[in-house]
Amino acid sequence: MISLPSLWKASAAVVALAVSSSAYADYCESSLALVDDNFSGGNLGVCEFSSANSVEFTITPEDAPPINPSAWYSFRLSPKQATELTLTLTFVDGHARYLPKISDDGEAWRTLEASHYTISEDRSTLTLLIEARSAPLFISAQELLVNDDYERWLRTLASHPELSNRTLGRSIDGRPIQALLTEKKAEVVYLFGRQHPPEVTGGLAMQSFVDEVFTDTALARQFRERFMLVLVPLINPDGVEAGHWRHNLGGRDLNRDWGPFTQPETQSIKRLIDELDAESIAPKLMLDFHSTQRSRFYTQMPEDFDEPLDFARDWLERAGLQMPDFDFLYDPRKPSGQENTKNYFYSTYHIPAITYEIGDEVDRHDIQKTSPIFAREMMRVLLERE
Repeated sequence: MISLPSLWKASAAVVALAVSSSAYADYCESSLALVDDNFSGGNLGVCEFSSANSVEFTITPEDAPPINPSAWYSFRLSPKQATELTLTLTFVDGHARYLPKISDDGEAWRTLEASHYTISEDRSTLTLLIEARSAPLFISAQELLVNDDYERWLRTLASHPELSNRTLGRSIDGRPIQALLTEKKAEVVYLFGRQHPPEVTGGLAMQSFVDEVFTDTALARQFRERFMLVLVPLINPDGVEAGHWRHNLGGRDLNRDWGPFTQPETQSIKRLIDELDAESIAPKLMLDFHSTQRSRFYTQMPEDFDEPLDFARDWLERAGLQMPDFDFLYDPRKPSGQENTKNYFYSTYHIPAITYEIGDEVDRHDIQKTSPIFAREMMRVLLERE
């Protein structure tokens, strides 16, 4: 079972709505049940009952293609009578990337039993069989890890005596782009997260990773004594709130805006980077936390650095030796023209800049166990560098 804090808790009461059911509203209902997405991260697409106990969903991306087919869905099913329901989700310009997660209360999540869903051969349709129940049920592509959850975590982190909270700017919809920073040192490590809204496992990994960096161990203290840390865990709060597949409210993939800096979210981070550059604080490492189908670390090629110590190779080899059963790939690649965070930091500063990807369906307890190992070995290897 997956446990997470969440803004929303399910209630046995059926949501009362004054307007009539519409396939284009943020709910649909029959005499037997109501479906809505009236919560942070909710997105049910187009929804209508084809019969009293059968619901059809059409799930479309927030913007026209091309868009990454990370089809997000999240809604609440509130029964009016205890009866079995069939839910059919059809993905337009996408596919069933995520296995359905369910929650009774919006906090504890589990993957729906395999016997209760089918995916079409071309993965364009997901059909769920929901057993008769009287209480509401959340159904989501991934567990909800939303803006309020980040706010709580950031408040907890900000209580650390070495950290201060800073609002770098505002998103298109006015949400704060928040950073946590330690005291300025000669060298800085940047940690970024949640540029893409559905990528929850990357967000979970970042939380466990960062928590380890701020433990009271000799290693963590030595690391923090040498390096300034800049954490921006939630770069796309509008996309997370709206249940987007990929983009911010400006229709932009924020991980393709590092260079142009056309969006207020990336512009706000760039102002901080420029400020530290002006004070000759040297970047030494950038990690950008994401999710994909299989855990992997996109890095530079070993020959891209003129030094005997290959940070990415040594870091990942050392971590892997401590968790031989954890499946992940070390995936070095030549720099490309793609305007993502990894390429920007490598091309600008010639430092290790790594996209830290965790598989969509990796066991959440494994994320909690392995992320601290990655954090400890990152600190050890980076401390060895001149």
